[in-house]
Amino acid sequence: MNQAFFDTARRFISQVLLVFLAMLLITSGIWGSPTNLAYRHLFLDSMMIVCLMKKPFSRNRKGLANAVDFFMAVLVLWIAVYVLYDINAYQLRVGSLTRMDVITGTIYMVILLELARRVAGMPMVVIAVFFFSQNCFAQYLPGIFRRANMKYVSMLDFVVMRTDGIFGMPVQVMSTYVVLFMIFAALLEVSGAGNFFINFATSITGRARGGPAKAAVVSSAAFGTISGSAIANVAGTGSITIPLMKKIGYDSTFAGAVEAVASTGGQIMPPVMGAVAFILAQNINMKYIEVAGRAVLPAVLYFACVFFVVDFRAKKMNLQGTPEEDIPDFMKTVKLGWQLAIPLIVLVYLLGVGKSAQYSALMGILVLILVAGCRKWTRMDGRKILKGFINGVSDSMSVAVTAAAAGIIIGGVTNTGVNLLFANQVVKLSHGNLFITLLLVAVVCLVLGMGMTTSAVYISVATIMAPALIRLGIEPLCAHLFVLYYGCICVITPPVALASFTAAGISGASPAKTGWTSFRIGLVAFIVPFIFVYQPVMLMYGTVMEILLCVVTSLAGCWSLAAMIEGWFSTGLNVLERGMLGLGGLLLMIPGLATDVAGIAVVLAGYILQKRRAGGKDGSGRHGQEGGMEKHEG
Repeated sequence: MNQAFFDTARRFISQVLLVFLAMLLITSGIWGSPTNLAYRHLFLDSMMIVCLMKKPFSRNRKGLANAVDFFMAVLVLWIAVYVLYDINAYQLRVGSLTRMDVITGTIYMVILLELARRVAGMPMVVIAVFFFSQNCFAQYLPGIFRRANMKYVSMLDFVVMRTDGIFGMPVQVMSTYVVLFMIFAALLEVSGAGNFFINFATSITGRARGGPAKAAVVSSAAFGTISGSAIANVAGTGSITIPLMKKIGYDSTFAGAVEAVASTGGQIMPPVMGAVAFILAQNINMKYIEVAGRAVLPAVLYFACVFFVVDFRAKKMNLQGTPEEDIPDFMKTVKLGWQLAIPLIVLVYLLGVGKSAQYSALMGILVLILVAGCRKWTRMDGRKILKGFINGVSDSMSVAVTAAAAGIIIGGVTNTGVNLLFANQVVKLSHGNLFITLLLVAVVCLVLGMGMTTSAVYISVATIMAPALIRLGIEPLCAHLFVLYYGCICVITPPVALASFTAAGISGASPAKTGWTSFRIGLVAFIVPFIFVYQPVMLMYGTVMEILLCVVTSLAGCWSLAAMIEGWFSTGLNVLERGMLGLGGLLLMIPGLATDVAGIAVVLAGYILQKRRAGGKDGSGRHGQEGGMEKHEG
């Protein structure tokens, strides 16, 4: 049999299973989703086979890949039949596994780890294997990992047979409503919402200086909150915005970096925030809508800083807006696409009034299909709707596999309580110093996040590191959002900055330079999590006046930080002036009267110094660039 046969077989099997999963999730959402092991097994088994078909073992050695992937698919199918044929008897054997239970459980876990390697990278596998095996070899390990050994069979029982490990909370959340939100996002894209967001943003910002870059920021914020994937967002909006940015004069490195940073922010921008936000809400037992509401200000500050950086760069380079012929008419754009906002409004409203996430997602999908049918250009026939369902489930595949593999980590650490011991050790290592603890957690997130998806980083690290922050008295939401933020920004943090590398592929720039430029533009994302841990008022914990004052001063701080990042104000800034604007911006972003007053004073001092030095020079600042960055610096 030739390769074409296997390629066709892969597509057919994956398409059939994707349609099956979409129907399973829709019907379970309508009639009530079972939370038992059988339902979770059926969901994950199907996802694993889809992953085997869509993520080959090797792209170069196709013959080997076909043999390995189809053999593992048969094994997964065999295990599914073995478990589901008499699920009641299977569950009654918990605590007293048969030899066949051990064999099937071991095979299942090995295949799952191999799939995790394909979708999340080797670090995920190493962490999962370590926390599973440390239970079995604990007496030979040092420090907090040392304890009495646990039998392999007992550990396998806990992780595979029960709903505490692989089939624990992350898979439960994925199999009930997260995938439904991904289907909603995919249907929005199929209906043309992506183009509407881009046209809407361009019609608003296009005429301003640096218009295409500002459109990239706005459209990525709008589209990214739905897609929940930085890389998908870069590919979706970047293919349009990056060429436009280059057309008006932005260099390819900066254009790619702006898109990467803006797209990454979509994962932290309410109301949807991507798949991880739902898992976070479940972890801390808080309503999703409350999590989204409290996360608004940090996300706004993130995008505001990027927006200001873009504006300062356009001012420095004396760039104009988008060419008139490329700017969509605002009224025409709104008239054609306003109805696409209705499903989002319905979704947020239902979540706000306390409806379940599953019900809200289903109603959002229904309303979207209905309102999209009102206009010819957004209307979806049966084939488009089916495509949206398939794309939504397919986009969820990597997250589902990652969530299941993370269950091995969760089972490994919770079974022995090593997560709490680890938290104690982190606190001891930092001598109870909150700032040092935060630095340690941030570094762990960034290191583990190299090449991993946001969901993989969050699920893995939150289980181990969030308890260390909570133990120091931090609000659970602050602790988990801190981990989420650093799990998100790892995709723009060198040396493995996947979102930046994707943008570089579109812009034609150096991936390394684009990564470091993204890191610089997205600097505020590294600062904000520290601030809301120390000052929860940034997460809406406080009086109305405290929150309003925090909004105003934080935005002013972002503006000052952006000037520091670009090395430009009304003219180029020298090292001292940039330092003063950076310090002043940081002080303004930290809530509190004393820091606000100090921040204003430092920023004003920096402004006065810069004005005196640049006195008498051209208002464009062309003679004042000695302290600033070069025009086409990446």
